[in-house]
Amino acid sequence: MFERFTDRARQVIMLAGEEARHLGHRHLGTEHILLGLIREGHGLAAQALTECQADAEHVRAAVARLIGEPGSPPPGETAHIPFTPRAKKILELALREAMRRDDRYVSTEHVLLATLREGDGIALHALAECGVPPEVVGDALERRMTAQGAKDRSIIDRLTDPGDRMIQATLRRHGEDRHTMKKILESLESLHRRLDAMGAPPDPGK
Repeated sequence: MFERFTDRARQVIMLAGEEARHLGHRHLGTEHILLGLIREGHGLAAQALTECQADAEHVRAAVARLIGEPGSPPPGETAHIPFTPRAKKILELALREAMRRDDRYVSTEHVLLATLREGDGIALHALAECGVPPEVVGDALERRMTAQGAKDRSIIDRLTDPGDRMIQATLRRHGEDRHTMKKILESLESLHRRLDAMGAPPDPGK
């Protein structure tokens, strides 16, 4: 599944694992994915969460309150931490969300949308505990996705604009003309050298 994830989305999952270990949890749940989305810091999901004042410190504290006393941390930093059923569902929903929007890859925004739409995970309760309504996060994310989509379309339009094609064709023709002129000058220089070698008289105009 993760081969369809962008580098940012994979970073989210890695950070989620770090959060689970930091909290001493033996599972990786929706709450850890949410913390990973916040900590990633650059994707559309992190931007939307930051806009809504959802910061890692407060969400982490809310998660600790909701889950209660942490269990024994898994032995070793690289120990495998299994996903909870809800976390697995989020990954599946993120993939479906990307496919529904005709996006080739699963990015952080798809993971956040899936987290919000999963319905009843600890992640949503932690947001509510921090005074951040999930629907407000969803609205902020949709605005950013719409703006990003418009920006992407603008770039594509500029690259495929007829005027750009005309400019490219003109530059190509000028390039071909320069190449032709260079060949002509080289031929004239060669001709002059041969005439000089044959002892031809100088040009009357000189």
